[in-house]
Amino acid sequence: MMTDKPKMHIASCSFGKDSIATILLALEHNEPLDRVVFAEVMFDNNRNISGESPEHIEWIRNVAVPKLEALGVKVDIVRSKDDYVKEFYKVRGSKTKSPDRVGKHQGFLIAGFCKLNSVGKVKPIRDYIKAYAKNFDIIQYVGIAVDEPIRLQRLKEGRVSLLAKYNYTEKMAMALCEKYGLVSPIYQTGTRGGCWFCPNASVKGYSLLRKTNPHLWEELKSLDKVENKVSTLFKRDLTLSDLERKMDDMEKSERMQLSLF
Repeated sequence: MMTDKPKMHIASCSFGKDSIATILLALEHNEPLDRVVFAEVMFDNNRNISGESPEHIEWIRNVAVPKLEALGVKVDIVRSKDDYVKEFYKVRGSKTKSPDRVGKHQGFLIAGFCKLNSVGKVKPIRDYIKAYAKNFDIIQYVGIAVDEPIRLQRLKEGRVSLLAKYNYTEKMAMALCEKYGLVSPIYQTGTRGGCWFCPNASVKGYSLLRKTNPHLWEELKSLDKVENKVSTLFKRDLTLSDLERKMDDMEKSERMQLSLF
């Protein structure tokens, strides 16, 4: 509920095409924009290993943020104290509904039930906004295109889509980002947005991770060796070893197809 406090306009940005296009539309149409906030999910805070796609986070730090700040946009990057490794090693207590899991490590986070999304991404942004909400009424810009009607219908008070206001589709959002040279490499490499360890990633996506960032794949293999886990599964009904065999089979098939030409 809006009050008589002054308004502050904050854009939540993942640095995907829709959220960046939102910022660019604000600039082009002189919409009020006080700050931009990005929540960087971490794999391991202690070793400063980001959970974001390596290509994406490097581009954010070295290209996107400097370009936006040159345009007069203040960008804040926030992190949670919780990270993937911390969640992985959490030990189940006596309150768990499954007695056989008591004393075991949580293990790999499950697809569809990834707690890190709430504690590592949603909570830091909420805490950031809450801090300003003490003195301001917050208007939060969100990157939802006009061709995403279901998501638009779910918008709550205080959240605004500039893409919808200016009738921008997802395709138009991409074109606007291209105009300013602000397109993440994930759109060229085929890497999915989001965390590199996400169990929702495809076999092809993990194959690319292993090829381009083998040290990160080794991080997962190291965790796979940890004993006393609640579950040995990594990707729905697949263990990490199962996934690696699928990656090997896929890569072998690709090499055979290339050899035919």
